[in-house]
Amino acid sequence: MRGPIGQAVPVCVLLLVTLGACRERQPAYSPLLPEVQALMARAEQAFAQQQFSRAIALADSAETLQPEHPDILFFKGRVYTHMRLLDEADSLYRLVARRVPDYPGVWHNLANNAARRGQFREAIALFQRELEYHPGAFSWRGIGRAYAELGRPDSARFALETALRYDSTYAEAWLDLAELYEKEGRYEEALQAARRAWELAPRSLVARYRLGNLLLLTGQPAQARPLLESVVQEAPWHQAAHYSLGRVLQQLGETEAARRMLERAEALRTLQAKVEQAELLVANTPRDPYAYATLGSLLRRLGQYREALYAYQVAHFLAPDNLEFQNNMAVLHLLLGEEDRAIALLEAAVRRDTTFVDGWINLGILYARQGRREAARRAWEQALRLAPDRPEPRRYLEGLTTAAPDTLR
Repeated sequence: MRGPIGQAVPVCVLLLVTLGACRERQPAYSPLLPEVQALMARAEQAFAQQQFSRAIALADSAETLQPEHPDILFFKGRVYTHMRLLDEADSLYRLVARRVPDYPGVWHNLANNAARRGQFREAIALFQRELEYHPGAFSWRGIGRAYAELGRPDSARFALETALRYDSTYAEAWLDLAELYEKEGRYEEALQAARRAWELAPRSLVARYRLGNLLLLTGQPAQARPLLESVVQEAPWHQAAHYSLGRVLQQLGETEAARRMLERAEALRTLQAKVEQAELLVANTPRDPYAYATLGSLLRRLGQYREALYAYQVAHFLAPDNLEFQNNMAVLHLLLGEEDRAIALLEAAVRRDTTFVDGWINLGILYARQGRREAARRAWEQALRLAPDRPEPRRYLEGLTTAAPDTLR
């Protein structure tokens, strides 16, 4: 599955697995009012930026003007789905399905949520319900993945091949087929499917890794190397790519480089195991903000800053008064090169609580980075008044005429 929001995807999908409403027919309900359309456009924009509280608030405002409109309910379901609050999402999708049974994507999204819970047979039935109304590649792919999880490779293969008959350019379905063949030890067929996926989506990390690993498995380490090196360079947290590249280097006789790569893979494996435990905790306690914060902290250590930001944004949605979550979001925005968004978050935090010392310290650091030295001075002086025993604001004030600090707390 694809990662965070904002990636380029087909117009009818959100994150590949969650369908949005893209209607080619005349809907059997009233269209959105112009003022509601404007609110929903702003809600979509907030959602794209993972501003979950704002997205839901705007949708709620829209719903006061057109109560329980299917488009608004479905949008809110998508937001809750993305935050892994599946019960809340499902209740909204079910409302839509009762009002408009053929609403595009509603059964598909219910199916995906069932699959996320490990309810694969229910997921298959729901995907099939979507196909009754809207035959197409996406739900067939979902059926294929569910059958694969149930250990029924023949049914999975049939579903994936059906998806590709609907859309032969569906790279993700080719990747699923490659994975299925690989698990069966049919490496040449897996290689062909993976190569097709890579040709369709050459920038996809998954496609590059899958093809590189299959080239390794089929005795072509020299061809595998550039693909795996590109993954490691772009995704330094990708444990499997490090391991495969280490094996490639071994086969090419580069013993020392292979040793370093495999050591890095082992270190990543240990941290990745902790991430998987945190993800399980999130799945089991989806309304616990601290479960998301733990996941965010681990993802940050892995260098997956965008994914870590998502985790903290959900934590902040669940606990909007927790300013430490907001501070961590600001740090991650800075790590992603989004300095203005980091400043906006910290300014909002200290407006909400003028005694938030870490907020003032970090705000001073960001002001200093931008050359706003007087604003930095005022921020650090405020921090020093609030916490005279803290060494950081005093040190920063003393060094204000030199280089600005470059790390947030």
